Amino acid sequence: MSSVLPFFAGPENRLAEVVVRTVLDETATPYNPLVVAGPSGVGKSHLVRGLAAAYQARHPRRPVVCRAAVDFARELADAMDSLGLDAFRRRYRSARLLLVEDVTRLAQRDAAQRELLHTLDAAIESGHHVLVTADSPPGHWPRILPSLQSRFEAGLCVRLASPGLEARLAILRDLAARRGLPLAEPAARLLAARPRSDVRELIGALVELHARHSRDDRPLDLDSVRTHLASQRGWPAVALGDIAAATARAFSLSLGQLRSRSRRRETVAARGVAMHLARRLTPLSLEQIGHYFGGRDHTTVLHSCRKTEILLRDEPATQEMIQRVEETLQTKITANRRNTELVAVSS
Repeated sequence: MSSVLPFFAGPENRLAEVVVRTVLDETATPYNPLVVAGPSGVGKSHLVRGLAAAYQARHPRRPVVCRAAVDFARELADAMDSLGLDAFRRRYRSARLLLVEDVTRLAQRDAAQRELLHTLDAAIESGHHVLVTADSPPGHWPRILPSLQSRFEAGLCVRLASPGLEARLAILRDLAARRGLPLAEPAARLLAARPRSDVRELIGALVELHARHSRDDRPLDLDSVRTHLASQRGWPAVALGDIAAATARAFSLSLGQLRSRSRRRETVAARGVAMHLARRLTPLSLEQIGHYFGGRDHTTVLHSCRKTEILLRDEPATQEMIQRVEETLQTKITANRRNTELVAVSS
């Protein structure tokens, strides 16, 4: 899909991307109809609109229609009022690729659902492709006609998950490059690791930071991102103790060893990783981080962080270790969020 803004799948969404791409491949047998399901903000619209643009670029003579479900319903109502139903049906049923976003928004709009059902049947009979997005698989769609629901259940549903750290980093790097924004790698990693960051929030944060960067003529560095995150509601979502515990486990050390004054090579390396992550993922000062790790002063913490950043740049083993710890912390962040939501519901 090189003709549009790229969709960065990451390992968590690789299958969904591969399945969607079959629509572009003339030698493949596309899944029809195809449902892309996932919560708001994971990139469903970006993926299907990218598909529409890529399909149009590859097959310029084939009509493509991409509509939100509510627009489909409104256009149908207008067509019925103006006696233009035949033209409406020709436009939708002649589309070689039909994409309908947020199909569950047709709930309780029976006329629109019946029209979509007939459109779907006509498209499949003609060998045309139909793809819809929804926040859940067809079996969980409320107030949707059983006949329409069963048609989509007969196709294939792929789930789109929230982008992982790898995908969020790629999104940030690409957007920064397109805007001509000099985004430092440590700043990008800190922004990508922010809690509860779906695609929209991630892009929104970068746009806000870009505006400040342009207004104040200041570099978008680690400190500016850390200041921004510290001002956000609910930060931090992962505690320094969580970072230390995850790092200790990754290096097969006890928490006590990690926080000790030990100068053993393995312990020093692990402590450097923990300090580096603490500086990136929390708004804590160097003094606060140093106090936690055996009462070290801020210059010691800064030296350790810089040494770790060099290793992160040059040593694949260090990159892999930090990524492993980050994945553990992301799981912890998700658990913290769920616990917070449960408390909010029960209170």
